[in-house]
Amino acid sequence: MYIQSKPSWKNLCYLVAAVSFLGGTIESNGADMAEGIAVTTGIQGSIQIEDAESRTTQPKLHDTIILNACTVKTGKNAHLFLALSNGMGVGIGENSTVQFETFIQKPFTKKREGLSNEPSTSTLSIRLFNGDLAIVSNNLSPLSEARVFLPQGELQIHAATCIVQYNQMGAQISAYGGLLTYNYPDLKHRELIVTPQSIRISPQSAVLGQVTESMTLSSLPKAIKRFAQATQHASKRILFKAGDNGDPPRPVLIASPAYFDQPVDRPYKFNE
Repeated sequence: MYIQSKPSWKNLCYLVAAVSFLGGTIESNGADMAEGIAVTTGIQGSIQIEDAESRTTQPKLHDTIILNACTVKTGKNAHLFLALSNGMGVGIGENSTVQFETFIQKPFTKKREGLSNEPSTSTLSIRLFNGDLAIVSNNLSPLSEARVFLPQGELQIHAATCIVQYNQMGAQISAYGGLLTYNYPDLKHRELIVTPQSIRISPQSAVLGQVTESMTLSSLPKAIKRFAQATQHASKRILFKAGDNGDPPRPVLIASPAYFDQPVDRPYKFNE
């Protein structure tokens, strides 16, 4: 079943086409990009980060991390919140495996660092193997690109707050703000997911190009909403200042960590 809204669908097509065109522009200017950075703004439990050289570390609170080509694994009752230098927030729940395939960003100047929107352009691609992933991209530049790859299909992030969950039952995608586009594995069909909506897509229905189940956010566990809210806060806890002479941006802590010390209900569950 496809989500349709005739008055806005045409506009969305224009938006997707424009973003695709601009995405090509970003790739053509890849030489101007540098590795983006992230700061750990909330951390609990056993977490391992493996970098591009296969070195494994346990991150600490307020660590600065190069996410490009690294893999994050969390244990039971563990979670990690990150503030990215492009203004995005990322939350990773317990028992999750997430690979940041690409996070590159064009350096920005001091003149642009105070803008409410992303002060540069960036490319972010994340692969979710299993577990829970929260993404906040409310201020992402229209010139930037953010995608989440799943075992079946991929998710294109526009200006949105969302939770993406994956387990043996398939994917559950919940929009808590803005809109998302899920592309089926054949890349010929897609689903528009608009707030306040959540859809579940099983491995079988992904092949058929169909939604298994569509529901409202009110029917989901409250812990999922709190996970989205915590990630939203994570994206606002760090201010990134422009680096000197094209250097990476400098993170500045602007919020208390007390919010992230609150217990989080586990586990997240799919509706039966």
